[in-house]
Amino acid sequence: MLKLWGSDRSEPTRSYWMIWAAIFTIAVLNIALKVVDEDPNLIFYGFPPLFLILLALGFGRRFANGHPTIGWWLPLIPVAMLMIWCVFIQIFGHFSPAPILFHFQYEMESKGVMISVAFQILLEMLPFALIYVCWRQAARGHRRMQMFGGLIAVPLLVFNPFTFGIGIGNYLMRAYASDQLSLIHHFSEPSMAIKPQGRQPNLIHIYLESTERTLWDESLFGKTSTPLKRLEALGFSATGITESEKTNWTLAGHVASYCGTPLLGLGTIDRNDFGHVNALLPEAVCLSDILARDGYALTFMKGAMLEFAGTDGFVAAHNYHKGLGYGEIGAHYPTPVTTFGMRINPWGIDDEDLFDAAFKEITTLSSGKKPFGLTVTTIGGHSPKGYISRSCLADADVMSLPNQTLQAFYCTNKLTEAFIDKAAKAGLLENTVVVVQSDHLAMRNEIFRQLKSKERRNTFIILKDGITPSLNATAATMVDAYPTLLEALGYTLPNGSAGLGVSLLSGRKTLVGQVGLDRLNDAILSDRDLRDKLWGIQPGI
Repeated sequence: MLKLWGSDRSEPTRSYWMIWAAIFTIAVLNIALKVVDEDPNLIFYGFPPLFLILLALGFGRRFANGHPTIGWWLPLIPVAMLMIWCVFIQIFGHFSPAPILFHFQYEMESKGVMISVAFQILLEMLPFALIYVCWRQAARGHRRMQMFGGLIAVPLLVFNPFTFGIGIGNYLMRAYASDQLSLIHHFSEPSMAIKPQGRQPNLIHIYLESTERTLWDESLFGKTSTPLKRLEALGFSATGITESEKTNWTLAGHVASYCGTPLLGLGTIDRNDFGHVNALLPEAVCLSDILARDGYALTFMKGAMLEFAGTDGFVAAHNYHKGLGYGEIGAHYPTPVTTFGMRINPWGIDDEDLFDAAFKEITTLSSGKKPFGLTVTTIGGHSPKGYISRSCLADADVMSLPNQTLQAFYCTNKLTEAFIDKAAKAGLLENTVVVVQSDHLAMRNEIFRQLKSKERRNTFIILKDGITPSLNATAATMVDAYPTLLEALGYTLPNGSAGLGVSLLSGRKTLVGQVGLDRLNDAILSDRDLRDKLWGIQPGI
């Protein structure tokens, strides 16, 4: 082994070669711990033995004294592939190209968000860049090192999570499997929903960013979800809503729960052209379309830019009468900045300001003659660490939690409860259905390892006059929220179904309950027919 890594004595010794070996050691251990998802502090235990091995083998000790051959860079190919996989895993928590492909089709709009995401990506790429530099220094021009590089390239490719297991190889096999469930055969036309007789109830629908039900475990997360538990005790709560493919980012969660379908974007494996469509899912009949048909006044509000990643396209295509984002309401609220002039919250306004604006909007809508629907989507729980509203920074109860992520979740949960309580005391919740739910499961954050250790589920709570408080553990996905919302608003549905969803108030088995999550996910990845129907695309275009 020493012979393999060594060099001829005629080659001059490299200055500071042990520093290169140390950097290489740290980079390799950093990546290895990310791949196995272990505590980064373990690097302190792994460093001494690996570093000593590299020193004994003379890694990078002598300058190259030969001509570069193909062997030196071969192992960098699977290393680059591993880098792509690690970026996905470290930022999103799982490998799923769908959100990236979808977001690339739309302008990202928020400069602060783009800088934040770019900084995260660069941090994840740094150890791989160090490996490239160190390997190039050590191997380029060394015959034995080049030979060794060629030998390890194949194993690195074969055992690479990007190519096999949970990476792109698995993704492609699932997407192109021949024996798949046909989603379109399980799709119920939502337009068949029959509106209730008499006075129609209002709807206030609050999406809490990443605030999954898993956070309710007090043994891991303390009092973080106590405000939501108090709300749950007053209404109906679905405790079995898991996450399916293409419902795992904010707009996808909105589409699933409002339209009864995953966000089957066109920018997937076999098609990457949005040029022939002008609206987002133009043929889908969503909750807002049905409510607008039946005379509701509808407003969509979010603290981030409405234009971010297609939200404005969804709002415009599905009959909201008003869309309000950071561009429309941000000027009315403080915008704390860093010493470098960047917004502390790069997404937009604090959740406390969003709720203040939402209260004003409810007051205005309530003064009208039409029933109203208000959708509010927060940002406080967003990865990687969450964003704590200003008022909570002075709240000792919030700041007593051990990290910023839990503080941000708890802060927004308290603000949500306070908002609902304020509206109730102002008499604005009469004949009103209030829905509080997560938009999707949390992406990688400071508590991601603890979240992964539990059976993860989404939050979904319905509050309304006369409802009997209850917990419903039916196996479900976000698409089942759509018919559940319709029935909560008094609509009558054929077989209790709308889109791919089955109402959790109907007592019927959901699609995921019938076929299982794995088979449903495979069907979503491989679907073409339902996607084309919802986008209004003729087969073969």
